[in-house]
Amino acid sequence: MHKGLTTMQKKNHPGRGTARRRALKYLAWPAVAAALSLGAQPAAAADDWPTKPVVLIVPFAAGGTTDLLARLVADGLSKGLKQNVIVENKPGAGANIGAAEVARAAPDGYTLLMGTPGPLAINPYVYPKMPFDPAKDFAAVSYVADVPNVILANPATGLKNIPDLLARAKADPGKLNWGSPGVGSTGHIQLELLKQLSGVDIAHVPYKGASQASADLIAGHIDLAGDNVPTALENIRAGKLVALGVASNDELEVLPGVRPVREAVPGYLLPSWFVIVAPAGTPQPIVDKISNAIDAFEKEPATIEKFRALGAVPVGGPAEHLAKHLKAEQARYGDVLKNIKGIQ
Repeated sequence: MHKGLTTMQKKNHPGRGTARRRALKYLAWPAVAAALSLGAQPAAAADDWPTKPVVLIVPFAAGGTTDLLARLVADGLSKGLKQNVIVENKPGAGANIGAAEVARAAPDGYTLLMGTPGPLAINPYVYPKMPFDPAKDFAAVSYVADVPNVILANPATGLKNIPDLLARAKADPGKLNWGSPGVGSTGHIQLELLKQLSGVDIAHVPYKGASQASADLIAGHIDLAGDNVPTALENIRAGKLVALGVASNDELEVLPGVRPVREAVPGYLLPSWFVIVAPAGTPQPIVDKISNAIDAFEKEPATIEKFRALGAVPVGGPAEHLAKHLKAEQARYGDVLKNIKGIQ
């Protein structure tokens, strides 16, 4: 007959409560280990990252402002990350083709976009069907630079500044024309903002790209255009184009004597911005590693001088700052574009 456990047996026997706790411990351990592993993974990934070249996609053709700045940043980022950063030009559909490729890429930091107002703020109001959502499909990484825009004229027009332009446009409504890289482009918005704020009538001539519009402006086939300062600078200095006014708060060091448009047209301010974004879901430690590397590069005196020579202003700052900027700019461009007829 069973008379129970001896004192020694009771001491060494686990008992039901102890056995249950031990079983739960063994069952829980894999989950705890997995959680710890997942928690440590992003930091470990950032420590080891990158182990292969990073691709920086420029959604425009080579030679423009976006391309120039991207190649400067790629050089600095290559040194900061100790890994090659390769610039790839993927133009088309108002920058939507290149931007869509980044939006669809793996969120591992190896595919980045050199973004501009076009794909990240303007295009949703221009294209009825977008291949990506600028507000949801990208992670903010780095605010690279602000670049002022400039209003340009062919020398044959005889125009010297913005007051000249306004006087001519009011005297002969609709006679002057303005070429842009296409409907909804920054060049087009420069014109529409000028019309909204000053009440002038200037005809819009859309082209399929910036290079065609620039070539026709230099040839005298069109009267006016808007462009980024870095792209236009060489032709202005060569006397092929006349800078009438800059869309900035103050006169620029690279364009002495060219006054801000807002002095003649109050409220006219339209800088272009250039940023780096990654696919949504990219681990924050990797985002921060890229952002910090660009920040360090942009603080170097040699970098500041290179940007200044282009008429660009390096910005930098944490990714959170860029995220707030993008949200505000998407709303601001929406307000401007809603008042432009035939934008879609």
